[in-house]
Amino acid sequence: MKKLYIIALCIFVTGSMLAQPTLTYLENAPQIGDVSNIQSVSANGLSHEPVGPDVSWDFSQLNDLTTGQVTVIDPSTAPAGDEFPMANMAFNMNDSIFTYCLVNETGLYYLGSQMIIVQIPSLQIYSDSRKFMEYPFTYNDIFTDTYKGIVTVEIVNVEVRVSAISIVTADSYGTLILPTGTFTDVLRTTTVDEEIDSIFQDGTFLNLMLVSRIQYLWYAPSSTSPLFSMEISNSTGSMDTCCFYSITEAGIHAAENFSVSDLNVYPVPASEHVFIEFQSSGNQVVTISIVNQLGQVMLNREISRQTPGMLSEKIDISALPAGIYFANVSCKSGKQITEKFVKQ
Repeated sequence: MKKLYIIALCIFVTGSMLAQPTLTYLENAPQIGDVSNIQSVSANGLSHEPVGPDVSWDFSQLNDLTTGQVTVIDPSTAPAGDEFPMANMAFNMNDSIFTYCLVNETGLYYLGSQMIIVQIPSLQIYSDSRKFMEYPFTYNDIFTDTYKGIVTVEIVNVEVRVSAISIVTADSYGTLILPTGTFTDVLRTTTVDEEIDSIFQDGTFLNLMLVSRIQYLWYAPSSTSPLFSMEISNSTGSMDTCCFYSITEAGIHAAENFSVSDLNVYPVPASEHVFIEFQSSGNQVVTISIVNQLGQVMLNREISRQTPGMLSEKIDISALPAGIYFANVSCKSGKQITEKFVKQ
C-alpha cells in the first residue's frame, strides 16, 4: 500500500540563547493562502543527530531530487471538501495530495487526506482525528494521541482500517544549516507513530500490516512550514526514508531581524488593480504572491526593499477571473502575512 504523505505544518516563534522557541496559535498557525516550495532530497548519509538544547545540524550538502509546492486552501474548494465538514483548511500538494485539517487555539488536527493520482486514487477519513500539534508547545514538551480511520481505494475495492498511537516531543533546538542558508533559533520535533493497518478487499480480511514511523521536523521562527523534514518508516520489515527541505525560505544570521507586517489590501472588491501595503524591516527581498482558492499562484512579484517603512505595490489583476483571492507577502526570514480580497 503506497504511503499517504502527511503535510505537517506546525510553526514556532523566535527563540534566543536564553529563550527557547515556542509554538503559538496566534503567531504561527498556518493561514489560507500560504505557499511553500519544497525540494525532496536523497536520504543517503543523513542523520537526525544531535539531540538536545543549543545544538547544530549541518544539512548544507544535500542531493536534490524533485521539487514540489504546498499551498493552504479553503477546504470547500478541494475535491473531497464535502467529506470533511470540520476542516477549516486544506493543504494542496501538487494538485495530487490534499490533506484536510482543523486548526484552532488548542492545536492542529489531521482529519484525513485524498490522493488523486491516477494509478491509486484513495480517500482517508479519520473517525477519531489525529492531534498533530498542540498550542503552546516548546522544548521538552510532549503529548500522546490515539487516532483511527479508514482508507478507501475504490479502484480495487480495498479498505484499510487504521488504528494508531502517536507521541510528539519537542526534543531539540539550535542552529540548522541548509543549502539555502543558516537558520538560528530552530526547534525540532520528533513524532513516533505505531500503526496497525487491517486490509480488506470486497469485505474480506486480507492482511494485517504493522507500520512504525519516526518523523523529525525542524521549524524556523515565524514560518508556516517546516524547514526540513526526515521521515523513517518501517512497514512490516520494509524500510523507507523520505526527506525534503523548504526552498521558499533563505537562511539569515541571528543579528538580522527581517520581517513584514501590517498588511492592507484595497480596494475590496477590486476590478482592474489591487494595492498591497505592508510594513517592511528593510534591506531584504520581499515576495508578493496572488493565490486563488485552489492554492494556485496566479501572480508573483519580487521587490527589493533597502530601507525600513511602509511599502505600497499596485498589482494588475485585470486578467484574473472574478473570485476570491489571497495576497501573500513573505520575506527571506520565512515570515508570511496573508489577506483575502475579492476580484469582481
